[in-house]
Amino acid sequence: MPAPRPAARWPAPPPVTPGGDGLAGELDRIRLLLKGEPAADTPTAGSPLDRIGTGFGLTGFERDVLVATVAGELGLLDRPPTFAWCLDALPGGHWDALAADRPLRAARLVELGEGPLPHAPLRVDERVLHELHGVGRLDERLRPYLVALPAPPATLPASRRRAVRQLCATWQAGRGPLRVCGPDHDDRLDVVAAACAAVGRAGHRVAAEELPRAVTDRDAFARLWNREVVLADPVLVVELTGDESPQTRAAVAHLLARLVGDVVVSVPHAVALDGMIPGPTVDRPTRDEQRALWRELLPDAAAPAAAGLAREFDLGHRDILDSATGPAGPGGDPVTRARGLVRERVRRDLDGLAERIDVRAGWDDLVLPAPAMAQLRQLAAAAAGRALLVEQGFAGRTGRGLGVGALFAGPSGTGKTLAAEVVAGVLGLDLHRVDLATVVSKWIGETEKQLRRIFDAAERGGTVLLFDEADALFGRRSEVRDSHDRYANIEVSYLLQRMERYRGVAVLTTNMRTAIDPAFLRRLRVVVPFGHPGPAERAGLWRRAFPPGAATADLDLPRLAQLDLTGGDIHTVALRAALVAAGEGGPVGMRHVLDAVAAEYAKHDRPADPGLWS
Repeated sequence: MPAPRPAARWPAPPPVTPGGDGLAGELDRIRLLLKGEPAADTPTAGSPLDRIGTGFGLTGFERDVLVATVAGELGLLDRPPTFAWCLDALPGGHWDALAADRPLRAARLVELGEGPLPHAPLRVDERVLHELHGVGRLDERLRPYLVALPAPPATLPASRRRAVRQLCATWQAGRGPLRVCGPDHDDRLDVVAAACAAVGRAGHRVAAEELPRAVTDRDAFARLWNREVVLADPVLVVELTGDESPQTRAAVAHLLARLVGDVVVSVPHAVALDGMIPGPTVDRPTRDEQRALWRELLPDAAAPAAAGLAREFDLGHRDILDSATGPAGPGGDPVTRARGLVRERVRRDLDGLAERIDVRAGWDDLVLPAPAMAQLRQLAAAAAGRALLVEQGFAGRTGRGLGVGALFAGPSGTGKTLAAEVVAGVLGLDLHRVDLATVVSKWIGETEKQLRRIFDAAERGGTVLLFDEADALFGRRSEVRDSHDRYANIEVSYLLQRMERYRGVAVLTTNMRTAIDPAFLRRLRVVVPFGHPGPAERAGLWRRAFPPGAATADLDLPRLAQLDLTGGDIHTVALRAALVAAGEGGPVGMRHVLDAVAAEYAKHDRPADPGLWS
């Protein structure tokens, strides 16, 4: 059960009713009273003064003190008022009006100048002064932390409208702080902004990492915000990434316990914080909604492409809006422009997490045995048809379990990375290679965080994920002997879950198939073996080793095909031989190639066959 919501320090502000501002009449009344002259009460119903007095629960004397302080601020008195002067001249005086826990000081409606408490000059806070004059502006001390919510889209899909109604109903019931989850940051904000617009309230957001660190500063932030709730009734959105440190989460929980009014915690996935209750989940629009949105936003001539875009990508509402209406490239049609903008978003999200490989190779660049080539073609066909199966209802609305995972197993240099490039090129996708050095961490939980970021970014589509040397990540779970083994097994279990849910194309490569956890193998669609090439494959590799424009002379390709080299070795040998020949100013001959072969053998401590050099 969630912890009870902290009671508001002051009652909720009453609804505003029409009426004059009432401040001028009250200033005249207080000025006469402070001079010792009689004064009649003035009507203030519905005025900012009345709302402030009622909202903060001020007594009649406390409200008069506030008005007297405003009169001094405006130069209507001979000198700034003091508490002693107010006690002496204003009716209903009580000593605890300036106690630290009473609203005048607790809400910072008035501030004390230098001197003993009874005789210290009183000043009105600038934000309160503006509000009393009908100018509602956010307190300047909150502005460094807060950003106004963006205007919501003009129309929202049905799934978004349901989330908006749920949010409004929760606010009306007075529950919170409320957690709103969903994979897309902008979509979560759009739902909250639409709910704020529906009830006629302003909304502001603050990143958890930007909150004050010191406890006293957080308390000051909470006090100012709680005053803002009474003055203007805004909504506060606290944004989490889900990967915050325990210290940051503790700071957020500390702040939430001190806030009043409606607070929304926006986070990509469910996290637990004291006092927070679950709210709506803002999933990506359904495939039908995405298709309808593409059709609505694209020009009429491009509307038929909407179904293809909805199959190719899995995007949030805001992503589609921005991609369909973004700036057009030179000579590009709307569909090409939209596809390019989406790909740029995915690339940007994966920057720093994975290396993008330029996709240039095609089927003709691969030299593999016929069975391996057939499996690769099946892999490409399965990846192309996955989205169509989702539309036909396989694996439910989300398409979970229809991701295409493949394992390329074989020694180094046998073409595994090249094969992944070919598959990505055939599908018209990017290829991102995951750098294990930036993923695997000795710190508990960090590896899962990095993997979650990678998978979350790639879920939108438009890319193939390549995990090189995957046994480092997807290796066998071990018997638990200590805490390190336990957490290593947790990482593997997390990967199993993400691979099961992943809806894109993931290629894992390994030099040791037996090192892969059997549970992963069961979840892979295709396992392609990459062995050492035979003489026929090596002949094809040598024919492709030198581009058509390269200067060669009398290369004996059948003789070279007898050398026990992998495709990677042949590429290295050809490049070395070409560099040496270019340095000499002549074509690449057998002497250059055989010298490069000898160097490659020596690099791997392999004995050379003397007969090949005779």
